[in-house]
Amino acid sequence: MLHPAPTRLRSGLASPATGLIAGAALLAALFLAAPLRAQVATEISPDAPIVNFRLPTFTPEGYRAWLVRGSEARMLSKAEIEVRELTMTVFSGNETDRIQTMLLSPQARVFPQPQVVTGDRSIRVIDDQFEATGESWRYEHREKRVSIAKNVRVTFRAELKNLLQ
Repeated sequence: MLHPAPTRLRSGLASPATGLIAGAALLAALFLAAPLRAQVATEISPDAPIVNFRLPTFTPEGYRAWLVRGSEARMLSKAEIEVRELTMTVFSGNETDRIQTMLLSPQARVFPQPQVVTGDRSIRVIDDQFEATGESWRYEHREKRVSIAKNVRVTFRAELKNLLQ
């Protein structure tokens, strides 16, 4: 008499239906958790600061005109940017790409469209011919003019011939 081969039971394993339900539950958990994780990772605030800010401006010929840098910047509007620890470099705007002037200020407001930068706090203007410091200032790039209203101090590096004549 032949006996049928013994059937082996797989101990510790769930039935196929139970495995299917567990797999579906795992997928559902992953899909529900993914948007939460993505939301945390991609949350953007409109008033969040821009760290290590840089704003270059070029001439119509493609030469550097000026470079505004700051440790932090905030977009106050489409036309106004507040910059902390401003370092502004003004270039010759031609093929020599020479640095003409540097402006340093702890805080400033940049208006890119009219190419104007202003500040109420201190400023230091460094040029080959002079160095100026003061407070409450305005820089107009088209005229390449700096106006300083308060506590102005200017040190000339160039020789001043016939100054008092």
